[in-house]
Amino acid sequence: MPDFNMNRLIQSAFSSCINFNFKPLAFFLPDTLQGTGRVIDYGMIKGRFVWIISAALVIGILFILNYNESSLNIFPSYKTSSMKNLYLKHREGNEIKWELSSVTAILPLGKREIFLESLKLKINQTPEIYLSSGSGIYDMDDGNVTLKESVTLNIKDTTFVTDTLEWNSADELITTEDRVKVSGGNFLIQGTGLTAKVKQQQVRIMKDVEATFYH
Repeated sequence: MPDFNMNRLIQSAFSSCINFNFKPLAFFLPDTLQGTGRVIDYGMIKGRFVWIISAALVIGILFILNYNESSLNIFPSYKTSSMKNLYLKHREGNEIKWELSSVTAILPLGKREIFLESLKLKINQTPEIYLSSGSGIYDMDDGNVTLKESVTLNIKDTTFVTDTLEWNSADELITTEDRVKVSGGNFLIQGTGLTAKVKQQQVRIMKDVEATFYH
């Protein structure tokens, strides 16, 4: 907020008001009162006029200052808490279905999402599935995980690389609509969109598929 010198600003305004010529005010008085100094006290009029102008200036300045201060507080910052080395297990009965870990977890107050940095997701399936990314979001209501920033998915010797992935915990489904690169020992496959059904052990690239095989 600008640093106003209130006293200097008001004094400057007052001095400019004092330079006004108040004598023409007498011409708006009745003829019987014009030229009678004992009735028309120019000093008194001058003082009252300056007081009125001063009060108006003070109110105006306070309004401006209050407006500027309020405008800086339109968007209050979210209250958050954070923790290091988060580790979560998702159980169904005695079976651990998947495990989630991250270097940093941020929990905004009143939210049902946890914002993750440098996360890893392990799906305990045969074969095991490993996902990792630079950041992501864990939804505490449905257990779903969104992975973002340099996402990799590893199944045995096959690696999938993309920009984002969604893990649907209830349906045990991995999806993305982004470009995907799949590499193995002797092949490279590229395409757009991916659906992986974990239970059925089925992976499908949706469209624009290009495959290169090495001998």
